[in-house]
Amino acid sequence: MRKQTYVLTLFIAAFVLSIIQACKKDPETPVTPAPTEFVADNNTFKAFQNWHLHATKNGVDPAMLKTAHGGDDSTSVRKIYFPTSNVNKVNGQYPLGTIVSKLTTWSGNGGGSMITAMAKRGNNFDASGNNWEYFVLASDGSIMVDNGTVMRGANLMNGMCKGCHAAVSANDYIFTK
Repeated sequence: MRKQTYVLTLFIAAFVLSIIQACKKDPETPVTPAPTEFVADNNTFKAFQNWHLHATKNGVDPAMLKTAHGGDDSTSVRKIYFPTSNVNKVNGQYPLGTIVSKLTTWSGNGGGSMITAMAKRGNNFDASGNNWEYFVLASDGSIMVDNGTVMRGANLMNGMCKGCHAAVSANDYIFTK
């Protein structure tokens, strides 16, 4: 009987210790604060043509100025890319770090192409434009430099980007999604 009591006591003690160990509070895992700003660089838009093709638009773009994205004629083809197919608004706004690119090609008027992009920058970068930054890209997806001017900003092309996109401010400045 003593042996059974001893074994039972050991079993109960082990059980109680395991419960105590399980209830001990784990040390706090440090929480990294969410970023408040996303700053695109020359790698952000690389290989954008491998992203999710969200839409292809052909011909004259009724929503855009004739020169906004180049080649706005009947031969124009505009392809809009997002990094993934599940880029969606949260509470009516695209999240910080949302990026989109547009490749416009045309064969009329001598032919050509133009790549433009947007990035949701945040951190009050341009509060009046809902913190979007606009870009003109080189063919490799890097941010274009034209005569020493880096082609990026809130007022790129004298405010033309933000000015047109403001027409869809209720859709967080994006025409196609």
